[in-house]
Amino acid sequence: MKYMLRFFKAGGEGTGQRFVFKKAVLVFILLQCFCKVDSLCAEERPDSNVSPFSYSLLLRGEGEWIDMGNSLLNPVNILERTGERYEGFMLGSALYRGLGGIVETELRLGYEYLAGESFAASFDDDEFSSVVNQLYYRTSSEPFSFVLGRKKVRWGVGYSYSPTDLITQLKNPEDPNDRLSRVEGADLAQLSYLSGSGQLDLVYFPDLDWDFGGDFIVKNRGGLRWYQLVDPFDLSFVGMIDDDGEWAAGLNTSVAVGDALELHAEYLYSSENNRRYPDTGVNPEQFLYPYLPSSGDGVHDVVVGGQYTFENNLNLTLEYLYRSSGYSGSEFDAYYNHIAWLNDQFVLLVDKSPAISGLGEAAMNFVAPQRKHYLFTRLYHPELVKFISFEMYSYVALEDGSGLFVVTPTFKGSDAFDVYFRLKKFWGERDSEFGLVPEDLSAIVGVSLYMGG
Repeated sequence: MKYMLRFFKAGGEGTGQRFVFKKAVLVFILLQCFCKVDSLCAEERPDSNVSPFSYSLLLRGEGEWIDMGNSLLNPVNILERTGERYEGFMLGSALYRGLGGIVETELRLGYEYLAGESFAASFDDDEFSSVVNQLYYRTSSEPFSFVLGRKKVRWGVGYSYSPTDLITQLKNPEDPNDRLSRVEGADLAQLSYLSGSGQLDLVYFPDLDWDFGGDFIVKNRGGLRWYQLVDPFDLSFVGMIDDDGEWAAGLNTSVAVGDALELHAEYLYSSENNRRYPDTGVNPEQFLYPYLPSSGDGVHDVVVGGQYTFENNLNLTLEYLYRSSGYSGSEFDAYYNHIAWLNDQFVLLVDKSPAISGLGEAAMNFVAPQRKHYLFTRLYHPELVKFISFEMYSYVALEDGSGLFVVTPTFKGSDAFDVYFRLKKFWGERDSEFGLVPEDLSAIVGVSLYMGG
């Protein structure tokens, strides 16, 4: 049985539907036939001579090699984590100005091949996918605007993670820029009221079942944002509620200090805590271990940070992240002690299936961030040397000093293509949060081709 660890899934998940591959290809070809080439992120322009159609195309392919670390959570790769990954995808964006507004879409067509080896056997898998990340209609009649369809909604101000992105969670510290364009928008209807330096957004974003296996509307959800410029601060209050009574509310702010410094902060309170915790009152030396739901208060999320751009264009970003739902010291010790005991049994037992089942159960309850306090650091230079940009960032658990480190130099041959190398390293002692992560080191080589100027 294959188990998958869940990394940085703190926030709402998209509810996008994967469409039939051939139909998606047909839609994309039709868009190309009726559109003119334009930028990848085309925006509204007042020029009446501009064609009502525009589109762009990104082709990206990459190969990844992963070295499995000596992790107690995954001895001899019993979780069947992949050691090789090859992926290619086409991301098409199109914009049509008409029908009294604007229609925008983003379609992702991809192929992925995965392979690996466990203590039992070698394995592989491959998949074609077609996903509509965005497809929405937007119209406006001052002071109102209206959006209907699937859209990515950005409400937060954080760089690595934004808890106040209640409609679409766009950020995670492992890959803040969504390199593979996997983030899907939310299916929504949004009404906005613009007034001077402020804006009020009201959003209905239900959880929909596009497989039509039951009720089409699985859950009703509503959200709001009130934005106001209180010079020099940008200030937003956000909230959401669903028909189960779960709700969240918070605020974020950002301010520019001169031309080089930007500061930002976010806070969110969520009424429900869906994380499960190890029972610290029982003996960890047992194959099946009780993981209990939280019986306490809701979850507090905090992000405080900023970025500074030096005269040589080097940009430094720092963020402190806090999540109250993380394991306490005693809870993490109980979690670790149980995993350590299972490893001993895995070595000693002739029939290893009880230990494997126990480790699989522990892996299902590994959700990073696992603890409470983290520091994110990023350095970026757009042209470290001619034609080469450089990005380096790290994410560190402050309780035990473990973390991950990513470095990505990119060669930009022209506006049409680039080649990048991405190295990701996890570090930490065996009894630390990131020391339990199965992957020790991964290396990626990728090529991107842009069409649209």
